[in-house]
Amino acid sequence: MHDRPASRIGRLSSLCVRLVREDAAQDLLEYIFLGAFFAVVGYVVVSAIGPGLAATYSTWTDPTRGSPKLWDPADPWHSAGP
Repeated sequence: MHDRPASRIGRLSSLCVRLVREDAAQDLLEYIFLGAFFAVVGYVVVSAIGPGLAATYSTWTDPTRGSPKLWDPADPWHSAGP
């Protein structure tokens, strides 16, 4: 009954030794680290750019300053004399 935890520790240590010695999954781990790196960099970039994009978009949709103001038709032209 007492050798159950010891056998689990033995299996865990043999698994760790196998992971260190064998390099069959090395490329998989490299791709995992590379994907994690790109995910972190993407998150940082989107977090940094997000407020600027939101401010720019809000000026585009502002009816007094943005694009909707450009869509208003021009005032009709009136001549100066009769």
